[in-house]
Amino acid sequence: MESFCKLTFTLVLFIFFLILPPVFAQESLGLSYNTVIDALSLDEMRAAVFRIQEHGLNPRNYWSEGMDGQYQKGEYEQLKPLANQTFLRLLADISLGTIDPEKLSPDIKLTRKKFLTPDRLRALIVSTGQKPELLIAALAPQNTLYEALKHSLAKVYPACQNGKWVKLTPSKKILKLGVKSPAVIPLKKYFTFLGYQISNLDDVVDQETVRAINDIEWTLHLKPDGKLRSSGKVWKFLNTPCMDRVHQLQADMEKIRWFPRQFEDRYIFINLAMTYLVMVDKSQNPPYIMSFRTINGRVERKSPTMKDRVVRVILNPFWVVPPTIFVEDKVKEIRHLSRRQVSEYFNSHNYEVWNKSFTKRLNPNSINWWALNTSLDSEIYIRQKPHYMNALGVIKFELTNSFSVYLHDTNQRELFLDPQRLVSSGCIRVEKPLDLAEYLLKNSGWDRTKIESVIAKPGQVMKTETPVIVQNPIAVYTMFLTSFLSSDGVLRFAEDAYEQNKTILKTLQRL
Repeated sequence: MESFCKLTFTLVLFIFFLILPPVFAQESLGLSYNTVIDALSLDEMRAAVFRIQEHGLNPRNYWSEGMDGQYQKGEYEQLKPLANQTFLRLLADISLGTIDPEKLSPDIKLTRKKFLTPDRLRALIVSTGQKPELLIAALAPQNTLYEALKHSLAKVYPACQNGKWVKLTPSKKILKLGVKSPAVIPLKKYFTFLGYQISNLDDVVDQETVRAINDIEWTLHLKPDGKLRSSGKVWKFLNTPCMDRVHQLQADMEKIRWFPRQFEDRYIFINLAMTYLVMVDKSQNPPYIMSFRTINGRVERKSPTMKDRVVRVILNPFWVVPPTIFVEDKVKEIRHLSRRQVSEYFNSHNYEVWNKSFTKRLNPNSINWWALNTSLDSEIYIRQKPHYMNALGVIKFELTNSFSVYLHDTNQRELFLDPQRLVSSGCIRVEKPLDLAEYLLKNSGWDRTKIESVIAKPGQVMKTETPVIVQNPIAVYTMFLTSFLSSDGVLRFAEDAYEQNKTILKTLQRL
């Protein structure tokens, strides 16, 4: 019987080695991963695994009931090789993410990071005193976004078990300012749990309650009216089960693990789900921060999840209509016009038609738009001349990616007042382009006055654009984070409009 058990364990271990992720497939010419990990204490590895839920990972994914059975029986020598491998996988998951972002969705433009070589891992183990818990902390993300979600998970997950997560009962009344109802008391407790300022936990809807309702409506991309209806979208959202919120936090923590462990001292973070931008410069004392709203890609034309950097600011940019918009929007618009109306359409929008190499301008009336083979659309381009109502506005922030996504001003500036701002064709429109341009160009000899003197005024059409190199390029991170602990102490949840969470949670082992 004992021989059979040993044979079974050997077979299980052999199968485990076969399914190890490719990140461990190659080892350095020096140490092996097995040798490095074997220096860790089995007891301390087990204890660290059981605390890994702090990072939104399920302990049972790294320490099974079968493994714990062996541990309780004192079969340490047999257990250690398998424990080494599962702990090694945990270290990779906490460092790289459990899911390869390249394989998840076309709108995620990230290449999976590489894990430490055995020699570098050994150095880290030595520097952390061979303490598994410190090793995990050293490999986990070290940025404020991750720490905020980790803090939120530590609050929400226990609340699912200890009763602190408030369950709400919809009121038959419409809850609005001044309305009295027993349903208001749990509602206020719920808002307090999320971090909203609620001074009085009585049964009357007060101004603080209305502000919280308005804030949640805004986060859900709804026009705030300060009212709660039992059949409305907000009530349904507020009644999302506690563990669903835990899984939402898990999915968002997974996304952050795809990015560099630490962010630069200067970076731009754009939350695609909540449609806002934060620019952080920690090199200044105190750190300089600016934040404002954005307009991001609609569901059909998602803005990508990516890391990039701003390298140039283009004042008075031309807008070359991207292929998708050319085919799906512009050609369709033109085909509804008569031949006589085509010239008027191009003139009124300040559009031009150019050949593929932009060496020859074409007469739009010379093109048979109604018979145009749109699969050959790359042979011609529509370009809009620089002016105040150009689709890119008067400022474009050029990135380095190859898929033509960038930040820019807009000719629809009124849309920043709309809570539903997932409406662009993939690029990211910024609410305060002049403020951002002034900051990025401050070391390039361009102050606010000079920038404003160059950009087009209403009614003015420019002949050319003015590119300015950013002397100190700044990192840009774009993520579709559906949960976020804001600087005001409020934990906010958004909807999974891009369905990234849905896809992640099919693979991620949930808590």
